[in-house]
Amino acid sequence: MRERKDVPALQAEVSGEATVYERLVGKFKKPRLSREHALQARPVRNPALKWEALDNGEVQIILPRRRDAMGKVLSSIFSVPKSKPISLDVVGARVWELCDGEHTVNEIAQALMDEHKIHRREAEVSLTEFLKMLGKRNMVAFVVPTEHLEVDEKPRKPSEAPSKADTPTKPRRPGRKRKR
Repeated sequence: MRERKDVPALQAEVSGEATVYERLVGKFKKPRLSREHALQARPVRNPALKWEALDNGEVQIILPRRRDAMGKVLSSIFSVPKSKPISLDVVGARVWELCDGEHTVNEIAQALMDEHKIHRREAEVSLTEFLKMLGKRNMVAFVVPTEHLEVDEKPRKPSEAPSKADTPTKPRRPGRKRKR
């Protein structure tokens, strides 16, 4: 089993496309995606992870222990196993299998709608939440066509902070008077 780094080991070497991670880390500019463009993103499994499909339709993913400084400190204090298995149910397993870089988020949502007879909104909400969780754990990354990314060309400097008039005010709770 290969070691998992804290960054995804995904390199999308496709002409005209880049992973969101490459855009963020490479240029420190935050991309903005509309809903339609986000549905055209293609999720890709982290190749550094080992996984297997079980006979009952579930998938088991093996997450290796962290190898960074924090992981070493925690493993010296606590008894930490070298890997942690994560089991995905039938629906999660189907999504995991479709996260191959070939299918878009929209196509995966359509497959869930067809297979489980659910409404489009329910499929999209459940799928996006599941993919966000996988993305936060560096289990998947997303390949987004670069023409869909709107990147701020000029990031704000600390001296160019928004004025107080630009910042939204915190709404007051109903029924409470303002203190003077």
